[in-house]
Amino acid sequence: MSVELDALFGDGKNSDVDTIDPDAEVQEFEEDAPEENEGVGGIGWKMLTLFVCGGLVITALAVAFMVWVIEGLVL
Repeated sequence: MSVELDALFGDGKNSDVDTIDPDAEVQEFEEDAPEENEGVGGIGWKMLTLFVCGGLVITALAVAFMVWVIEGLVL
């Protein structure tokens, strides 16, 4: 187990921790990303799917009705 920890963190003899400057300034990082559900516009993918499927169903019903009417007129 100590071999695994040495591989991850170093054995203390030749480590990168020795090269860290203790007097270095700490830079703060600000994230400009919007919060969750803030600034996200448009409709969701579920609503879009429902809209597309509904349009296809209505179109299929209209075509079936037109075929029924045309067959009734011709025959």
